[in-house]
Amino acid sequence: MENSLKKYFTWILSFIFITAGVLKIISPDNTGDILIFIFEIEYSTANFIVYSLASIELMLGIGLLLGIKESFIKKLTLFSCSLFLLIAIIGYLDNWQLTCGCFGRFSFGKFDVPMILRNSLLLFMAIWITIDTSKFKSLILSGSFINSNK
Repeated sequence: MENSLKKYFTWILSFIFITAGVLKIISPDNTGDILIFIFEIEYSTANFIVYSLASIELMLGIGLLLGIKESFIKKLTLFSCSLFLLIAIIGYLDNWQLTCGCFGRFSFGKFDVPMILRNSLLLFMAIWITIDTSKFKSLILSGSFINSNK
């Protein structure tokens, strides 16, 4: 069951990253507009960042799918999902009234509680595929984890 979840979470994250990357390349404007709004940067700089982000997302998605540089890709996925959650929380707390741009012009998500929950779920999946759950489970069951916190 544990390995099945890891496999399914890897596939889901891979699909999300590949889809997001492709859609940002097809339609960079929405994501670019958000970057211009948040960072007050030039249009050309925003486009450069959007295409760079899309390339990274494609690399992560393909890397996860094919198991390329697995440890590095999983850690970078964990970092990316953490960053996405942080941005969602900041956007919600700052009451940003715009779409997220996660999927280019096909983005309709607002910075709201459901976005935070979605990004929390993505972060949970990234944590699940990154950590060695068998070692973590044995550490907890042995009591070492609990005793070390006293």
